[in-house]
Amino acid sequence: MTSLAKRTLVGASAAASALVIGLAGTAAAATFGFNKTSSTGKAEISGTYEYHVSGTIPQTNEKIYAGSFKGATARDKVAGDGYEAVLALSYQDWKGGAWHPVTNYVAVVNGSKSWTFKNKKDVKAYACDRKVGTTKLLNCRAAW
Repeated sequence: MTSLAKRTLVGASAAASALVIGLAGTAAAATFGFNKTSSTGKAEISGTYEYHVSGTIPQTNEKIYAGSFKGATARDKVAGDGYEAVLALSYQDWKGGAWHPVTNYVAVVNGSKSWTFKNKKDVKAYACDRKVGTTKLLNCRAAW
């Protein structure tokens, strides 16, 4: 086999492998928009959530996820009432060889931001009210 033929076959093989890897990565990802109000309707959250399998736990083959929130927004629909809008999260965090539950994590307050995450599972977003100057989340509703 000539050098040109070998280079052509290697190049074609690499291109095919890249295509397969790219398609597999795309197929494994899930992206969706979300929009939800708190149970009082005073707070509204919205944005885009994406997640994909980023690995597995060797002992159990359980999947670990990575992903992002883009344009994640918490909007106060009743300004001046003494409450603010909160986008809160709950999830399981993989640290030190074990899953650790995280609840009522305040991600956004009366604003918008984007971020990425890794080593998580069971991620959920909530629209919540919170009295200004306090930490207790009220009237939360899950976006999914």
